Amino acid sequence: MSKWRIYLMGFATLLMAPLGWLLCGMPEIESFLQIDQIVSTWTAIGIQFGIVFGIIMLIATNTEIARKSFSMQHQLIRSLRLNLFDILFLSLCAGFGEEILFRMAIQQWLHPILASLAFVAIHGYILPNDLETTKYGLLVCLFILVLSYAISGEQGLWFCIAAHASYDFVLFYFWGRN
Repeated sequence: MSKWRIYLMGFATLLMAPLGWLLCGMPEIESFLQIDQIVSTWTAIGIQFGIVFGIIMLIATNTEIARKSFSMQHQLIRSLRLNLFDILFLSLCAGFGEEILFRMAIQQWLHPILASLAFVAIHGYILPNDLETTKYGLLVCLFILVLSYAISGEQGLWFCIAAHASYDFVLFYFWGRN
């Protein structure tokens, strides 16, 4: 896959953010994005949480059965030949766009558990005919559930974005290695 397609995927994911804003009735952007909380202790904790959970997922999927189950994802990520900038860009795009769409917008209509299950299912990790992938999906669901409840708590939006982006960074980095 060419680099322009990688960046197009990132920008497409970023477009989820304005969609989330529109679905929320276009509130004042500064309050919607919780701009005053970008640089905070909770953002730093979110980065750490995402890294730790990413490592847990790497360990959980480091079995022969899991490697077979995830061979397509690993091959796809490897085929992208991502450098550190690419990984950072895609991780930030996914963290920002998906958290705003799911946590800030969709979760207004769906219970956090349903929103989490929908998020994991959309990503293809709940497959009735693949128990190994579904087990992984349930672990991912646990991670997403934490974010689903953190959004309305003291942790807030930037904890969720930071956790999601750092989690994706860990997986992209390690799954993308040859």
